Amino acid sequence: MSAAPLPGYERRCFTHEGASHDVYRAGSLQAPPLLLMHELPGVAPGLLLFAERLRAAGFQVHIPHLFGVVGQRQPLRNIVRLCVSREFAYLRAGVSAPVTRWLRALVAQISADNAGGNVGVIGMCLTGAFVIPLILHPSVVAAVAAQPSVPLSALHLLTGSEGGEQAAALNVSAEDIAAARTRLQTGESHLLAVRCRADRLCPADKLQRLQQEFPVGLQLREYGTEQQRNAIGARPHAIYTKEYRLANEADADHPSRQAYADLLLFLRTHLPLRQPQ
Repeated sequence: MSAAPLPGYERRCFTHEGASHDVYRAGSLQAPPLLLMHELPGVAPGLLLFAERLRAAGFQVHIPHLFGVVGQRQPLRNIVRLCVSREFAYLRAGVSAPVTRWLRALVAQISADNAGGNVGVIGMCLTGAFVIPLILHPSVVAAVAAQPSVPLSALHLLTGSEGGEQAAALNVSAEDIAAARTRLQTGESHLLAVRCRADRLCPADKLQRLQQEFPVGLQLREYGTEQQRNAIGARPHAIYTKEYRLANEADADHPSRQAYADLLLFLRTHLPLRQPQ
């Protein structure tokens, strides 16, 4: 992956334990910082529009470039690469990907750059459950797991049937889940998990698993109906990015608008906007 400029963003290369990735930052240094992890398509146009909405809402946004080509959607090519990637632990269940250690070190650096302040983290689809290992860092007070999908359940994807270990599995180790549970139980951190009810990439089983693992400190939100289709006739999935874009000029009661409003409320509750000096 070669470095690429992104208009309106500052780029730096962050290295930890021998792993290096570019990180793009935008927004006022006086604003509360968010680590925004991209979906399987990569640092794609929909992700950047989502980042712009967060900036406009008063947040400082940091986007790590983990895979793919900046500004382009490459979901099929990326999934092939990640399935054989050690950094992503081959997308296995019950294993926290080594890249989450790099992400946790990045969180620490973002906090240090903001006078040791708190940080929010957002993961989506492939990176949805990555927020759980990040909760272990003491600066992470607000974590959002949007449509966590890995490992994929082929049975649910093809038939929509619920149940089974794969449908409920998470790409997070038992040790990281236990450590995150402690921080949530003590109120040091807070977790929001969301999905569309019609989503076949993220079964309801995954959110039920999160509820089982995190009985305290977790908010669950599901949107729409099980029969719902989006503007192009597909089952809705990426509620903050693709679904938001497809629902052009949607009313406030559209699932993507409801989800975004709930997200802002969650972030502003636990990662409040800084008051001017």
